Amino acid sequence: MITYLFIGGIVLLGIEAVVPGTCIFGVSGMVLLLAALYFYLGAGAMASIVVAIVSVIALIVGIWLVKKAPHTWIGRRLTLTLESTKDRGYSGNDERTDLLGREGIAQSVLRPAGRVIFDDTPVDVVTDGEFYEPGTKVVVVAVTGGRVVVRKVESE
Repeated sequence: MITYLFIGGIVLLGIEAVVPGTCIFGVSGMVLLLAALYFYLGAGAMASIVVAIVSVIALIVGIWLVKKAPHTWIGRRLTLTLESTKDRGYSGNDERTDLLGREGIAQSVLRPAGRVIFDDTPVDVVTDGEFYEPGTKVVVVAVTGGRVVVRKVESE
């Protein structure tokens, strides 16, 4: 049983190293390894003390590694330090605050996303959840990042 706990812990830690995720495999692997150590030492009071000490040491070493490892030579080789900047040719969505309050005509069905024409310029937009047919007159009510939110212009 001890061997299975140990092997299971190693396998789960290996999976954690390969599969990005929520640390479930890593935490489960550590629990299995500590259980293997506990049963190997005889499942008594002394074993509990040893497992507690090993757990505290592992926690301290883990915190130290998280803080210091990225700044070591191997940490710099294992982590990606490139940035997505305009100088490197990357660009995000432009915030179109110039459209705020402007009226346009729906070019496509807005359900709830689609295209609206503003002064002969098509713009991808979303509604607050409503569906609008092509030709519907809409007004821009919010701009967040590259997201342009429109609402139907109420007839007067």
